Amino acid sequence: MSNQNSSNFNQALWLGVGQLGTYAITFISAAILSRYLLKEDYGTYRQILYVYVTLMSIFTIGLPSVFSYFIPRLNANQQKSLISSLNRIFLLLGALFSISLYSLSSPIADLLKNPELAIGLKIFSIFPLFTLPTLGVEGIYTALRKTKQVALYQVFSRSIMLLFIVLPVVLYKADYKLAIIGWGVASFLTFLIAMYMKSKPYMKIEKELIPNMYKTIFNYSLPLMGAFIAGFFISSADQFFISRYYGTEAFADYSNGSLSIPIVAVIAISIKKVLLPLFSKADAEGKINDAIQTYVNAVNKSINLVFPLIVYAIFFAKVIVVIIYGNNYATSTPYMRYHLVRDFLEVLPYFSVFLALGMSRIYLYMHIVGAIYVWLFGFIVVKSGLDASMIVLVRTMFYVFCTIYAMIYLYQKKKINLLPKKIIKQMSIVLLHSSICAYLIYIYSNNPILSDLTPLITFVVTISLYYVLIVVTGYLIKINYLESALRLLKTIKK
Repeated sequence: MSNQNSSNFNQALWLGVGQLGTYAITFISAAILSRYLLKEDYGTYRQILYVYVTLMSIFTIGLPSVFSYFIPRLNANQQKSLISSLNRIFLLLGALFSISLYSLSSPIADLLKNPELAIGLKIFSIFPLFTLPTLGVEGIYTALRKTKQVALYQVFSRSIMLLFIVLPVVLYKADYKLAIIGWGVASFLTFLIAMYMKSKPYMKIEKELIPNMYKTIFNYSLPLMGAFIAGFFISSADQFFISRYYGTEAFADYSNGSLSIPIVAVIAISIKKVLLPLFSKADAEGKINDAIQTYVNAVNKSINLVFPLIVYAIFFAKVIVVIIYGNNYATSTPYMRYHLVRDFLEVLPYFSVFLALGMSRIYLYMHIVGAIYVWLFGFIVVKSGLDASMIVLVRTMFYVFCTIYAMIYLYQKKKINLLPKKIIKQMSIVLLHSSICAYLIYIYSNNPILSDLTPLITFVVTISLYYVLIVVTGYLIKINYLESALRLLKTIKK
């Protein structure tokens, strides 16, 4: 059992490493473009990506999750047939996406009050034909328990994107159109790599037809589309309001302020991947209490690792933003602080438990209510003339309410307590302790000596002092902040 647990953790860790590499490359790309493009051009570039990402959740109709769900249930011959059929569907959906994006470019530009956006969307419109068929690489290799290949693919494909988007802008012309064209070239190259990777595990395998395959696929994926559509409206609310009512410069500030801490994603993915099968098996065998104990131990270790990082980032958000994007984007600081609050909730992966217990419909209802909430209160913020960052706070509060409701619902309906006193106590102590330490370092950083340092040196000095203080004082309150970090590093070395 211990070997199996270790194997599961290593599989999840590789997924996290891939995500970490993706975040790092995304940050680098945004940091460079922020410095070379005019703020208006950068805002238009981010609006194009915003339109693409939001529409993509509709055009994929829940199909990416099909790979992870069905592949473990099929033999290799049927898997090849499934993947081939899904590739054809994605090509068709990609063509429809491209036609729709081109046709709707002017109405979308009018909606977001940016005439330049219509030109950019027309240039960009051909590229979904190449990007949609790449979906599924992660699902295939995760189901085959080859997540190291997923990490390599993610880092390599994102590196290609970075090279073709950023290099022409830096060397040739600081123009968002050139960045978009580079994005398209990189998408085509990634398409070729993805098609090879999808076929590689099945090179010498014959296809085996699956009875009622398309009906089975869509019976599974279409209900998920409802959840994705609700999620689309939630995620697009703050982007829509800021883009339409506050302008492209505010949208650029918002985009660069929407930062999460990459290591949080690594930890969250590890926990979710371990807990989903754990709770599913425990529910079938009537051993939920054992699963909850594992959950509590994992969450408490995550709290020790994640909470101090988030607290530091909230106190020193301005320093972090300026290091990444430059002084022009110091105004992104409030967006980042409100956004970071969501990271605290990542250590409580109730969604995995919902899926394991067959409660995805409840998750859908929560998001339908959430969509109404974020659009209603976002509209109130706009009409009240409040700062644009308050719209980000509105969506953050949705995640807070969602987590609280999920905990209550699970306890009332299933008698599963995902927020026992042990976790509440750990969260409270670590949050209070790290906040006090961060506040002391923050006050110290405002002295004349440190205030004259460059942001990068200020960051290095303050985070070093912060962790020395938090680790030393942590022993006094019997919290070993280094334990989880050392275990993570030990696993990566292996």
